[in-house]
Amino acid sequence: MLLVASLPESDRTAARLALALGTSLPTAYHLLNTLVDAGIFVRGADKRYHLGIGVGVLAAAYEQQSEPPVSLVAPLRGISSTTGESTYLSAWRHGELQVLARVEGTHAVRVAELEPGFSGAAHARASGKVLLAYAPAATRASYLANHPLSPLTEHTIVSPERLDEELALVRTRGYATEEEEFREGVGCVSVPVVSSGTLLGAFTVSAPIERYRHSVSAYVQALIVAADAATTFGSGAETDTEEEAGLA
Repeated sequence: MLLVASLPESDRTAARLALALGTSLPTAYHLLNTLVDAGIFVRGADKRYHLGIGVGVLAAAYEQQSEPPVSLVAPLRGISSTTGESTYLSAWRHGELQVLARVEGTHAVRVAELEPGFSGAAHARASGKVLLAYAPAATRASYLANHPLSPLTEHTIVSPERLDEELALVRTRGYATEEEEFREGVGCVSVPVVSSGTLLGAFTVSAPIERYRHSVSAYVQALIVAADAATTFGSGAETDTEEEAGLA
């Protein structure tokens, strides 16, 4: 299913999919027909396969669930272990940008932490900037139209033009930063978690501002490594327990 979604529509033929999967054409047809019967794919008059309504149902259900996937939470723990800082997983949920999971840092001095379920102030948070920057333009415009750019500190971006510039920069360099825009004395850096062109969420490191300024390059590297690991499918079987997944 991920392979079909990642291919241009013109390439979604049984022959092309069989080649990409390294399987025979009859086997590819069997797999495709099974997914057509389930409503995941539809076969067009051009003999190419397109995403069916079943994908929309799955996507909607995925966005509504509050429990974060283990495949994203396990790398989050790795970031915290590497940096010693508090880390967050955030994603779009119910039209809001919500914190889904948090891992506390190990440093004696840490910043005040956000609880899972927190949403709002996307323009002032590194994770919010990432999720806005990588969202479809219509989704981003709708969110910003209903959420005023309220000042939270003297550093908060409150100009729509300035925010547009900031989001363009995020897309260009691949990560977002914020220094005391959400809370005084706190700095954050965030990267997108993207698979096959789909935004799954954002990983974030949060730290006291002086430690943040000293270590932000190391934070970015740890975040990128974790985001890459989180979207590497087929690298091994899913674990069955939280202990095996490093979540105990």
